[in-house]
Amino acid sequence: MKMEQEIFSYHGDCLTNASIEPLLQKVMEVSEQQCFSGVVKKALRFVTAEILGNITSHACLKNGEHCPAFIRLSLTSDDTIRIETKNFISNDQKETLQNQLNTINSLSRHELKELQKTTLQENLDAEGSPRIGLIMIRRKSCKPILCSFESYDNEMSYVTLVVEISKNLQDDLRKEHTKRTPQINFDIEKERFEISGVSFPEDTENYYSEIENWINKHEPFLAELSNPVIKIDLDYFNSSSLKNIVRTVRDLLLTNPDKFTIEWYYDVDDEISHEEGKEMSEILHKKFIFIPKK
Repeated sequence: MKMEQEIFSYHGDCLTNASIEPLLQKVMEVSEQQCFSGVVKKALRFVTAEILGNITSHACLKNGEHCPAFIRLSLTSDDTIRIETKNFISNDQKETLQNQLNTINSLSRHELKELQKTTLQENLDAEGSPRIGLIMIRRKSCKPILCSFESYDNEMSYVTLVVEISKNLQDDLRKEHTKRTPQINFDIEKERFEISGVSFPEDTENYYSEIENWINKHEPFLAELSNPVIKIDLDYFNSSSLKNIVRTVRDLLLTNPDKFTIEWYYDVDDEISHEEGKEMSEILHKKFIFIPKK
C-alpha cells in the first residue's frame, strides 16, 4: 500500500478565472520547495492549470449555486505526485466522461498525439473549448487519469479526478563515453542533444534502446522546445551504430520536426565523414549544418 504525504491542499470558495493564477503560484512554490525537476514542474503546472480551469467551467449547480473548489497534492512513497480534485457533474454526463477517459487511458502515446490533432482540427470553427484538455493532461502526465463518482442527488454527482506524475521524470539523459560507446548528453532544459566520441558497442541494439525509451518517455516535453539542437561529433562508428544513430535522430525529429537544428561535426581531413553526414541528411530529409574541425 502506497503511503501519502500531503504537500498542498485547497478546499474553499468556488474558483474564478481570476483566482486560478494565485493558486497556481502556490503550487509552483511547493514544487520549488520539493526540488522537483524542470520537466516535472512544467507538467505539474500544466495539469494543475487545466484541472482548475475545468473546475471553474463546471462548478455551477442546477439552482445557480456554485460548488466549493477542492484540490489536493500529495507525494506517495513511490515518488509519485498525486493531484486530486473534486467537482460536480450532472448525472447524465457521467457515462460520457467515463467512456472518454477509458478511451484516452487505453491509447498509446502516438495514438494520443493523433487523437489530439484530429480533435483540434474538427473543432477549429466550433465555439468554446476544443475538448482536448483531458487528452493533453494524459499526454503530459504519462499516466492514466483515474475517475470516481459519488452521488449528490437525483441530478448531480461529485466527480473525483486523480492525475499522477512521476517525480522521477528526467530532465536529461547522460551516458559517459567508454572505449566502445559514445558520450550521450541529452539536456531538455538547455535544448541540447549531443552524441560524441566513438560508437561500436558489443550490443548496439540494447545500448541505443535506452536512448529510444528516453525519447518516447519525454516526447511531450521535446515537442514544446523552441530551439533544440542535435550535435553529432563522432570520430568513428560501425555499421550497426549508424542504423541506430539515424533512428535516434529520426525519432528526436519526429517529436518536434520544425524546430530541431542538426550540427554534424567532421574532420577537415576526413572527406568520408563529411559524405556520411550528407547521406544521413538525405535519408532524414533534413538539412544539416556541417562544421569542420581540425
